[in-house]
Amino acid sequence: MKVAVIGGAGRMGRWFVRHFINQGEEVVISDTRRSEAESVAKSTGAKVAENNPRAVEKADLVVVSTPIEATPSLLEEISPALRSSVTVMEISSLKSKVVPVLERIAELGVKTVSVHPLFGPGVQRLAGERVALIPISDPGSELRSARRLFPEAEIVVVDVEEHDRAMALTLSLSHFLNIAFASVVAEEDLNVLKKLGGTTFALQLVLAEAVMTEDPDLYASIQMGNLYTVECLERFMERAGMLEEHVARKDVRAFSQFYADIRSSISKDRDFAVAYERMYRALDAL
Repeated sequence: MKVAVIGGAGRMGRWFVRHFINQGEEVVISDTRRSEAESVAKSTGAKVAENNPRAVEKADLVVVSTPIEATPSLLEEISPALRSSVTVMEISSLKSKVVPVLERIAELGVKTVSVHPLFGPGVQRLAGERVALIPISDPGSELRSARRLFPEAEIVVVDVEEHDRAMALTLSLSHFLNIAFASVVAEEDLNVLKKLGGTTFALQLVLAEAVMTEDPDLYASIQMGNLYTVECLERFMERAGMLEEHVARKDVRAFSQFYADIRSSISKDRDFAVAYERMYRALDAL
């Protein structure tokens, strides 16, 4: 199989290049960062195309791994060069602006697959990992394609609205929390805090520092490109303000009731009972 990876010099793009090379596929890379693409090609055995249309013209599978805001226009750009026998797979973490373009491409007779790998480029094996699949035009066929392309992963089928709403909570909110946390502790002596901090702080610092290693443009896209982010953050700020008020007033009763109400809801999670033990196992793993 001939695979074209558009954006193959990016972090996830490189992961896909290695993934398909390791499966014995012929891979061609296209990326605006020409020198980085050539470096990836040299280290993996892939080839580099001179532009996007040239990369996809003979491909059996096209993987689009470009920045979120660039993906719709990139799909429009390559669509005239696509053969009817090709499969186009895009992997963006937000789908509301991408799905309409994929639907138009599917109407041309091209097979489309919209996935969101729920893992990062550091993953070595797919066993135990999850991939979200957003159906476009033929859910059954697209599911079979996803299972074939990610044979060891769990495929989670979800519609576009539910996916992006979930991303507002699992990506936008969690990144927002960690960026804000990092902005406060970064003003302090971290060596002192690490000596005096307990388990909760240690794990939170690891999360925050990991978030801060990422590309700020990517995280800006995740925050600002999701239609549901502002609503989610407004809810968070409202609850944070309520909690701050309880603390400022030293209102133990209100604080305890706030806490009890949340615990009553979140304890319905099947993993709640072992959360404390899991926290210590996570710390041990570090």
